[in-house]
Amino acid sequence: MKTDRSRYRLILAAVLMLCAVFVFTACSQKHYSEMSEDYKPQSGFADSDYESPSLNAKTGEQDDNSKINEKLIKEVTLSAETLEFDEARKDISDKIAEYGGYVSKSNVEGESKFRVSSSRYVQSRRATYEIRIPAENLDAFLSGIESRINIYSSNEKVTDATEMYYDIQARLETLESKKEALNGMLAKAENVSQLLDIQDKLYQTISEIESYKARLQVIDSKVSFSTVYLTLYEVEVYTPTEEESFGTRVKESFTEGWENFVEGWQNFTVWFVGALPGLLLFAAIALAIFLIIRGIIKKKRKNALKKAEQIRRASEERQQNAYRENIPAMNQPIYGNVNPGIPQQPQQPANNPNERK
Repeated sequence: MKTDRSRYRLILAAVLMLCAVFVFTACSQKHYSEMSEDYKPQSGFADSDYESPSLNAKTGEQDDNSKINEKLIKEVTLSAETLEFDEARKDISDKIAEYGGYVSKSNVEGESKFRVSSSRYVQSRRATYEIRIPAENLDAFLSGIESRINIYSSNEKVTDATEMYYDIQARLETLESKKEALNGMLAKAENVSQLLDIQDKLYQTISEIESYKARLQVIDSKVSFSTVYLTLYEVEVYTPTEEESFGTRVKESFTEGWENFVEGWQNFTVWFVGALPGLLLFAAIALAIFLIIRGIIKKKRKNALKKAEQIRRASEERQQNAYRENIPAMNQPIYGNVNPGIPQQPQQPANNPNERK
């Protein structure tokens, strides 16, 4: 019984503690809200109605009624081909003038011939352009030049120079303020040393100002006039833009292989006919050198055989002479010296002393 009462008391104490924590938290939240209301800005507009001031596009100063003018530099690179090279170039020039642009650089190479296939070329003409077009007319210009050319490759690049532009502009304003301060100090210089020191700093500041102004002018020029890099090729057949079927690819591959074989054989024939006089002269010189070397080798071989024959004969003569010298010695008797001119007496056997008389 006592155990149940103790358990009830613990549960009741825990519930009362939770209620106290809840009431304390609610009171604290209400007090914080009241303090927050007291510290709201008394400007007459809410936080959502406030916008940070923006920079004026021309002056770079803060302007609540305008947005930052983005500085976007656009560059387009095109690779195109045409069947009518001269007419296409004229159309491009007309479109450039129509949309207020100009050509900053151009070049034409090659002769009035064409590209036969993707792997065989015959001195086709090529023109390269660097074109400046007003940014607002860029899309219209690109659409207008497609009448006589086939654009098979296009790449557009956009560079955001906004941050760099306004950073340079802010630096420029700081340098202008520094320039005015230096001019004031220059007017109050007390001696020549101070005068020269201030002049050096002033000249350096003016140089930096001019450098930053030049950079801003370059950015403004690139922003207001987009750049188009165009390469134009003269061809006989346009490059297909759609994916070809398997049969068409096999047919074109076979045709191209046969054309390459025929062209290679023709080129070899032309080369051989043109090189024939030189080949004949080379063959004659090679034959003469071969005969000369062959004669020298034969002569050396003949002299070597003759010398070997002489050595062999000399060796045989020496052998015969040695044989002749050895014949008398071979005919002499074994015992004593024999004189062939004096007859020899038979020798008597020696008497044996033991023989009986």
